Amino acid sequence: MKSLFALPLLAALSVAAVAAPIETKAYSTPQLLFALRTDTQTLARLVPVSDPSFDFTPGPREEERQADGYAHLGDLTLRTRLPGGEWHNWSSFAARKPVRPELLTRTLAAADMSPTMGAGLPLKIERRWLVERGALVLRFTLTNISRQRVEVAAPAMPMVFDYILAGRASQEGASAVHPRVGDNSSVTVTRLDQQPPVLRVEPDGKTPLTSWAPPASKIAPNEDYASWVTDGFTLAPGAKRSIGVRFLVR
Repeated sequence: MKSLFALPLLAALSVAAVAAPIETKAYSTPQLLFALRTDTQTLARLVPVSDPSFDFTPGPREEERQADGYAHLGDLTLRTRLPGGEWHNWSSFAARKPVRPELLTRTLAAADMSPTMGAGLPLKIERRWLVERGALVLRFTLTNISRQRVEVAAPAMPMVFDYILAGRASQEGASAVHPRVGDNSSVTVTRLDQQPPVLRVEPDGKTPLTSWAPPASKIAPNEDYASWVTDGFTLAPGAKRSIGVRFLVR
């Protein structure tokens, strides 16, 4: 399945020679140390507690990757359609806007992502970062705020790790990614030096990996991060549905 989202032309331009500093906030779980950008609440760093020198994400490139069009862990794309209408594409990173932070119990960080998805979205999209049973969880809750049924298709979460795809040694990266589509869905991230630990991404709730979709176009070298695409669904007015993934260290 090909990605359904074309990135804007401006995203293909290089970041200014002196990139603006990125403000982040540090968090931790029993297994992982990580940081979120304060403006987008996307992941800027993900390191195992057992080896803080290793980053599963392209964290050292965070400043050069801050422009529109660069996907991060914590971003989301999807399509929506109202009854009898046309499909519309939505992306949290095509043209970034600051998200609206929310204070919610039992969460590390939460935000209303609707401002950065684009004007006219018939959904409210709330993102939460939380810890459950020791695992880091990324969860999106989609609520239909319109007066009509909304069909949601191809909800996709970019899996932005510092990786080469297994079997494609010509790419650069510090890790290899092994997606498992279908039953027992997962994405396993292993270090190229074969040292532990291994990062495993699993569904949170009803979020099977139904397609491992590359981007429609690569805006810069090493920017071909694939997305975890899950099943679509339909929401009645006022109804909500949560999708997400869990990060485990093995």
